[in-house]
Amino acid sequence: MVVLAVVLAAMGAVVLQLRCVDAATEAARLGARGDPDAARRAAARLLPDGAEVVLETRGDDVVARVRAAPLGSALPALRVGAEAVAAREPSPVAPVEGPDPLPGEPPEADAAVSPALPASPAGPAGPAFPASPVSPASASAVPTPPGGAR
Repeated sequence: MVVLAVVLAAMGAVVLQLRCVDAATEAARLGARGDPDAARRAAARLLPDGAEVVLETRGDDVVARVRAAPLGSALPALRVGAEAVAAREPSPVAPVEGPDPLPGEPPEADAAVSPALPASPAGPAGPAFPASPVSPASASAVPTPPGGAR
């Protein structure tokens, strides 16, 4: 009976270790995007109550460390954990100065370079690009061997 309890406790510790790895990875990814609060919330959803989630920035990297007790309060000295590192993502690019083009009109710089595309025969709900003529012979994905036989 004691052996069964030890085996079940070990299996619980392994499962919690995997959950810690997932939580640390998710926290590091969200922290790298610049949202540390969401990182802590995401890690807390994946871990049991009482788990520790620490985020820190080291240069261009975000490090997430997660620790939890596999048997709850039965053995508080025994803890499993994981650490994940993610590169900080660059901040979004600032918009280009100048007025926004009206919907349906190309920007002024692009209009001078390329002429407007003809309207689609399908109307406004049709495809975004006009259909290009493709002959059935050129649309074949399988090349025909020499001699025409397959």
